[in-house]
Amino acid sequence: MASSNSSIMVGKKLPPIVIKDKGQMVIDHEMANGIMVHKRGTKIKHKTFDSDDLAGRINTIYHLAARSGSDDINQPFIDALIAAKVPEHQPDSPYKTTTILNTHDSLWGTAAIGIGRLEDSQKKTAYANYVVDSKGLALKKWGLNTKSSAVILLDKDNTVIYFKDGKMSRDDISEAVAVIEKHLAG
Repeated sequence: MASSNSSIMVGKKLPPIVIKDKGQMVIDHEMANGIMVHKRGTKIKHKTFDSDDLAGRINTIYHLAARSGSDDINQPFIDALIAAKVPEHQPDSPYKTTTILNTHDSLWGTAAIGIGRLEDSQKKTAYANYVVDSKGLALKKWGLNTKSSAVILLDKDNTVIYFKDGKMSRDDISEAVAVIEKHLAG
């Protein structure tokens, strides 16, 4: 279910956002068996996240509140992406997943826990993008629902090719994975 205030529309460009406070996690990596992995002993840094930088490849943006259980809302979709073996394990892969954690939408004291979990995820999946949005800029700019999770798929030009704000059904998941596969094929 999309928020009635959402500025995201399938077939239109994603409204751009720039997140400077915290922003995108940057991790030193190395290649192991053709997969980007965290280079042990290095620390996570942060840089400004600019959604316009996503252009040039197919992208999934996974936006979620820093609240207990919000990461479970659309975990079946993430599991389906893993099962589909979308090609994102190398620096120049044609597909990328970007998780934006809205720590502004958290209960008191839970933002740090959410950031810690996100850092653990970044270390486990060095090839994915992880962004900390401490001011809730994406939620506000895109008109997303609070206390929830949203999935936004973009083509190589940052045009929205799929959007769901809230829990995805099995049909939603199948449709989203098919959209990704179709755009990757060509």
